[in-house]
Amino acid sequence: MSVSSSINIASHAARTALDFSSDLSLRPTHPSYRLSNRRPPSLGVQPFLSSEASGAPVLSCLGGMYSVVVQQSRVMCTKVDSGEMCAIHNAPGPEERFTHIAPVHAVGDPSAECARVWTCTSAGRIIVLNTFNTGTYQEALQTSSRASVINMFSACGGEIWTLRDDGMMEVWRDRSVSGGHDQPLAPVRKFSISNELQMARRMATQRFTLLLYQRELWFASTRCIWVYDTHRSAEPLASMSGSTLLSTPSGQAQSTGLPLKVAHISLTLHDSAITCIASNVEYMDESRISSRGFVFCGTDAGHVIVWKASTYERWRTLDMSNGEADVRITALACVSDRWLWIGYASGKISVVDVGPDTPQSAAIASCPLKLGYYDSSYASTQRRDSVWVVAKEWAATESAVANIHVDWSPLLTERCKLQVASVHANGSVFYWDGTLAMDCQYNELRRRTHEFAHMRDIAVQINSWNIDAIKPEHLEKSREDKEFLKEWLGASGTQHGPEIIVVGLQEVVDLESKKMTAKSLWKNTTSKHKGKNGAKPSADISKRYGLWRTALEKKLSRELVYSTPYRIIECQNMVGLFICIFARDDVYRSVREVEVSHVKTGMGGLHGNKGGIGARFILNDTSFCFVNAHLAAGESVRNNVARVEHCATIVKGTAFKRPKSEFQAATLGAGLADQLMPATGGANARQPVSPIADLANVSLDAYVDGGDGQKYLDHAVCFFSGDLNFRLNLGRQQTERYIEANELDALLQYDQLLPLIASDPHAKAPLLSSNSSYSNFGTDPMLPSTHGHASAKHNNQPASSHSSSPYSSGDEGDDEPKDVQASSFALRAFHEMPIQFNPTYKYDPGTDRYDTSEKRRTPAWCDRVLFRGGGGRLQVKVSDSHQPQQHQMLEKPVDYDPHGQTTPLLYRRLECKQSDHRPIVSAFQVKTKSIDRDARKRVLEDIGHQLESQGIPETVYFAKVLWLARLTSSVARANELLASTQGDLSGATQIHHQ
Repeated sequence: MSVSSSINIASHAARTALDFSSDLSLRPTHPSYRLSNRRPPSLGVQPFLSSEASGAPVLSCLGGMYSVVVQQSRVMCTKVDSGEMCAIHNAPGPEERFTHIAPVHAVGDPSAECARVWTCTSAGRIIVLNTFNTGTYQEALQTSSRASVINMFSACGGEIWTLRDDGMMEVWRDRSVSGGHDQPLAPVRKFSISNELQMARRMATQRFTLLLYQRELWFASTRCIWVYDTHRSAEPLASMSGSTLLSTPSGQAQSTGLPLKVAHISLTLHDSAITCIASNVEYMDESRISSRGFVFCGTDAGHVIVWKASTYERWRTLDMSNGEADVRITALACVSDRWLWIGYASGKISVVDVGPDTPQSAAIASCPLKLGYYDSSYASTQRRDSVWVVAKEWAATESAVANIHVDWSPLLTERCKLQVASVHANGSVFYWDGTLAMDCQYNELRRRTHEFAHMRDIAVQINSWNIDAIKPEHLEKSREDKEFLKEWLGASGTQHGPEIIVVGLQEVVDLESKKMTAKSLWKNTTSKHKGKNGAKPSADISKRYGLWRTALEKKLSRELVYSTPYRIIECQNMVGLFICIFARDDVYRSVREVEVSHVKTGMGGLHGNKGGIGARFILNDTSFCFVNAHLAAGESVRNNVARVEHCATIVKGTAFKRPKSEFQAATLGAGLADQLMPATGGANARQPVSPIADLANVSLDAYVDGGDGQKYLDHAVCFFSGDLNFRLNLGRQQTERYIEANELDALLQYDQLLPLIASDPHAKAPLLSSNSSYSNFGTDPMLPSTHGHASAKHNNQPASSHSSSPYSSGDEGDDEPKDVQASSFALRAFHEMPIQFNPTYKYDPGTDRYDTSEKRRTPAWCDRVLFRGGGGRLQVKVSDSHQPQQHQMLEKPVDYDPHGQTTPLLYRRLECKQSDHRPIVSAFQVKTKSIDRDARKRVLEDIGHQLESQGIPETVYFAKVLWLARLTSSVARANELLASTQGDLSGATQIHHQ
């Protein structure tokens, strides 16, 4: 690559706020999560768990069969596959500690990778260690600088680069390559970056280096980046004569000069500090670097700043925060030209596909083993606004990720692995499969679901009502509402009725009654029963909950609202919340793995006057999870923020036991043997070490996104309903005018909830609301992170603005407006069927009048039903009151496994006047699957054989190209050599040395 001798430094200088808002490269954008899963890509070996955690930075390296971790004064060398400790090296002096480490890259034998390691100590010694035994010696360096080493990193050809405190950069060649053990080791070249080092020292203590093309050095501090061509001279130092940056004929640098500085890049005022740096350039030939060669910088705000490696132009800013806390990026690594691995301070790891968003790349993303370089369908260019996709995201441990190491060399040995290691702040090392081969098999298995699963549509009905502490007897005594329960439960209008009916009640007890609330808070209302099939609900349900359970059961089991009786799957309560789930008698026995979770959000999570009850089960081989929630009340901004926080608490806190495993002894090929370990106890007899075992676990097919049923969003079909309490950002008088004019679509533009689920850049499925644009439905745009949350139709009234009602309750006047970001909303991937009924809150009980009390609360759609399901096509049935209307087919990206596909059929309110809320009901058609175990086993075996015969050989060939590129310093030349020998690595190496 030709390196320009100058660059417009001003173009990289800090920008104003106005520039920031208009420049696409500066404005943070979100990746798409629609293809991601949280299944860890285990390599099938046990992690190295350290018990010597300390506050000091953890040093580490990885290569071949060895892993090296340095903590303070001790170096621990272990074998990756077995975990066997090969050697332990201690620092020479009593108060001495290791400060830097760099592995020696092998030149000839791939199995010798990382067999030798250079280390530097706090006393200034350079110690060379053997990783396979306790052999060690102190290296004698011939250097003119007496400054201490402040950075050390490896390069190809056995080179080690050191940066000293005075700015001297020296390049050494290890004696395993250069030989000559009798004389002090001399640098093959040296140069100075003292001026930039002094500037970096004034900015911060952290400094990072990155070497591209074996000649271009990127030197970064927390706020600036300098780029040098180390093979070209700018001018000699004043104290030196001449400038010899390239090695002399004797192989030793005789003088020191200044390298040619080709770029000086400054961050903007909006950027956070740089924490790490990586590049994908080493995986490309020169012709592709200009279009797809990037340098990535992680920041402590969860952003990845992307630079074009060829032009030093800022390309984009990727926001990886995803609405989570502790999103500081602490490590970056490129596994290939298209897979970027990101480590976080929380211990989480993400894998991002940085290729263009095209149909071809989407196909590649579904099979991660295709690394991109040799795929002819993979686009060679991309636009600035193309979408980058998160392929995986998982939590390795709670300790921060200190380093991520990538090693291709085992692919050239009998081990045949592309190993990636994440080293954590507590000294632990976890090993991952860089090819993501299990994801490739998992996606292929999903694609072929039709070969081993039978699909069946079932109906689900959800009834929700805030009953304001009334009892069933109030309905019985009312001439107007006597038949209400029959009408409410029978809202589906079919003869046989839906297979599943879920009834969620809120405020079963009077939460405004201090006496009743106190009794409920102190009463142990959480049942220990976890919902075994056929078992009766727990006996400690209070009399009031028992009355409602009896009334519902009477209508569905004895009086037969539908022609077929129903049986209770589960019935639970928590203070004012009550959920009762019924299954039609003919499907009751197909329900299994019933479990309940209670999440309290009231009074800071101490009490259950607010919160949610989650109930999950598996029907056939599809998982369902229902949450009945009651969120924070009030119209102030603070109350709205509290509701958003309650949603996050419920989604994260709804947790279940891992279901029982059902393993198939499938043959996945000789190199993909099912790896299992003895269990330490519990329900499962055997626990999987790697996702290979997860593939053979049929029970996991019921869940989605790599989940195992322990979390709410693991389930294929999720519902979130109840008194969600989201209000309108509009005054009472204006709201009533819209209602009287029946202009509901216009009024819904002021709804606080709809913008949070309508403008999501992360969603795995399209989002549905009454104000969503059907023409854009199903797309997954990479939207900018902004301070507003409204979609195009909401732009005139942001959801986070204050209510304009003069009668709004609470002390919102004392609130500071807080930004409620759609990108961080826990339910952002959920849908809601179009609302075509009047606000359900707040009425004077017994009347059709909205609140006439002193508070005069603004009417709002507080009672809602949200849903999230899988599938390739979302069918929406729009209904007005009782009259069904035509279906509208709305497209989304095709999902290979259609189980969980959810079609909303009905969404309406009923007119029972006993409470200050109107009851609502919704109905859905859900696609479930039943798996033929024998057929699945045959498909899985076939997938394993295909991977071994096609995918692995292609990956090994790519590894050979990368290995040769170390010798040739050119990926293109390495590919030519390997092609000339039909893939023979040793023959290609001999041709190169001739």
